[in-house]
Amino acid sequence: PDLWLIEGRLRVGEAMSPPLIRELWTRAERLAARADGDVIVDAPPGTSCPAMTAVRPADAVVLVAEPTPFGLHDLGLAVEAFRPRGVPLGVVVNRADLGDRSVQAFCAGAGLPVLAELPFRREIAAACARGVPFDAAGEGLRGLIEDLAASVRGLARREVAA
Repeated sequence: PDLWLIEGRLRVGEAMSPPLIRELWTRAERLAARADGDVIVDAPPGTSCPAMTAVRPADAVVLVAEPTPFGLHDLGLAVEAFRPRGVPLGVVVNRADLGDRSVQAFCAGAGLPVLAELPFRREIAAACARGVPFDAAGEGLRGLIEDLAASVRGLARREVAA
């Protein structure tokens, strides 16, 4: 399948990113309709106005958290902010082999699926820093990313109980 990247840039001093984000969504939806494809939006972290605008038209929201007290705190805030939208939420645990299992425990208690647990390995980080895609940076990562893609597509098809 073809892959398109749509990027938006604000000029120095421009403070209003939501209009830019809405325009990017319009363009992405046009491309997706033509190609019958998926649209993945890499939104700003946190629960800011730009993050909320970026996910407004989404069929699902994938939250990324690290297994640290700070990561768990931010995940809780994000769940509070995004859950009222009524779309399915899922979680990817980044650097899952560091820290503890509190993020996974939180997800279980909140009824959130953990879609993937990405490992931290210095050689993977170094390869990614050199421009090597994550799925090609180490053994077994391609399958992990393929499984994550399938999980995200499944998440987007789920109904959320009111």
